[in-house]
Amino acid sequence: MNPSYSFKLRTTLIAGVVASVLSPVQADSLDTITVTANRMPNGDVLAASTIITRDQIDQWQINDLPTLLTRAPGVDVTMTGGLGQQSSIFMRGTNSGHVLILVDGVKWYSATTGSAAIQDFPVSHIERIEIIRGPRSGLYGAEAIGGVINIITRQGSDEIKPYAELGYGSHDTRKASLGVNGSHGSTRFNLGVSVLESNGIDALKTADPDKDGYRNKSVSANLSHQFTAQWQGGVRFLRAEARNYFDEAFSPDANPFNNNTQQVIGADTSYALTERWTVNFDIAESRDRSETFENRAAIRELNTRHRQFSLINTFALADTQTLNIGFDYAHDKVTGSTDYDEDSRDNKAIFVSWQGAHQRHGWLLSLRHDDNEAFGEHTTGTAEWGYSLTESLQFVSSYGTAFKAPTFNDLYFPGFSNPDLNPEKSRSIAFGFRGTHDFAQWSVDLYETTIRDLIVFQAIPENVSRARIRGIEFDIRGDVEDLHWSLNASYIEPQDRDDRKRLIRRARQRMNATLDRQFGDWSAGASWHIRGNSNDRFFNTDTFTTDDVRLAGHGLVDLRLSYQISPEWTARLTAHNVFDKKYERVKNYNSLDRTVMFTVQYQP
Repeated sequence: MNPSYSFKLRTTLIAGVVASVLSPVQADSLDTITVTANRMPNGDVLAASTIITRDQIDQWQINDLPTLLTRAPGVDVTMTGGLGQQSSIFMRGTNSGHVLILVDGVKWYSATTGSAAIQDFPVSHIERIEIIRGPRSGLYGAEAIGGVINIITRQGSDEIKPYAELGYGSHDTRKASLGVNGSHGSTRFNLGVSVLESNGIDALKTADPDKDGYRNKSVSANLSHQFTAQWQGGVRFLRAEARNYFDEAFSPDANPFNNNTQQVIGADTSYALTERWTVNFDIAESRDRSETFENRAAIRELNTRHRQFSLINTFALADTQTLNIGFDYAHDKVTGSTDYDEDSRDNKAIFVSWQGAHQRHGWLLSLRHDDNEAFGEHTTGTAEWGYSLTESLQFVSSYGTAFKAPTFNDLYFPGFSNPDLNPEKSRSIAFGFRGTHDFAQWSVDLYETTIRDLIVFQAIPENVSRARIRGIEFDIRGDVEDLHWSLNASYIEPQDRDDRKRLIRRARQRMNATLDRQFGDWSAGASWHIRGNSNDRFFNTDTFTTDDVRLAGHGLVDLRLSYQISPEWTARLTAHNVFDKKYERVKNYNSLDRTVMFTVQYQP
């Protein structure tokens, strides 16, 4: 069957099912305030978006961020082993470095690899995760080709409340967290600490069998104060120190491990100069530090630091229209055991965005100009429009351009870099529908992204590759009395435009289904995660060649049971991968088998 016809057929069938099953009915709005989509608090987001809440994290009892993100539509993640092993995000079929990761609005990544160590982020400190799918460089700049993920850490609450969690499970996995949040007068605060340890599993199949363990110790703090009716400010801090053991195919007796440190610190303030003009200022720093050891001796160290400050003027042009005019400055610095040809770079940017609504119409327009001392100037933008067909049904469409900056490894790694690289550039077009009904909320989105000047390593990095990604996403969730259910599904066609092959490590089909029911003090639930087959490319140590391979798809079932011992105490029992499926997402790397965990939580 012709691939183009096959994709059109699938999208037509899915859209037809959605339109026929979900006929518009009157309903109240269930919008959630998000700060990520438009870089301002907003309850009417046109972009495809998903929010993972603290309640969902507690309910699912997923202990790592990579697995947690796979529960969102359009987000695929690969992992090279169990807890703490290297993980990569593929949002809407784009590369792992094409997703901008923020922590409380602060860019978090390694300037050398171009991606974030998501496997080391402690989920116990997360308040919610805002996921925006589609290009956002018109607001944020580099990396936001596939989308943006903003991890919001725990915030203060109206009353002083301690919270705690203690758990034990398979592979001698132990977790503990303790914290307190609350308020005093005009001050809100949160302070928390956590530990996660596991003996782990054998990560690499081709190395000597052993247990590749993991340990993560972390702390986070958040403090905000309302100085006057017009002036507020705050500070936040997060630090995670992790050790992960891994397998080395060519040095099986070296017992290698990494000591990794992730840190994000920032301060922000806002002042309302008039009723319609507010100034926001934010200064922050994120760090990614890694030390590699073999036989207990340090062999490599890498430390990247990203500093940024932003000044944003927000104007309320009318009750339903807002204008943002902002300036961003960022400085990246690399130090360590490798002497890069250049070890720092600056980026300056100005941007303007206008969002509004009038009668049945809603829109967002943004334009941003970046000036980077490493690769020059680049201009990107976003245009989104929504039209309310009825009070419960909305049509949305969008067009956006984005880019990915070359990494320090691409530009400056001694002997294997290319200082003349250009940014990777993309164009995306999308349209979809949003529905809000008495029984459910739903959305369906179709999109196409074309990427050019993709960086491929050929003796040195070169801008030689092109890609086209077409996809469709469907998301629905609802409540019926004490029953909560959700379903999301994605289909993509990620194609290399040069050799016409499917891009590696992307599954065409993905699906998540959850069902949870409350029975008085008891609650029971199940999740079903399906991932289709994917292509991979690996180095064959027998033939010393790079070979292509097809990895089989898989389906994973999780079961959970909880009991409300008292208003403050909850006991949870969770089983992941109940049927003990054996599967690979990266060739020759094992994935977690069946695991069980018992957890006790205290939350007044």
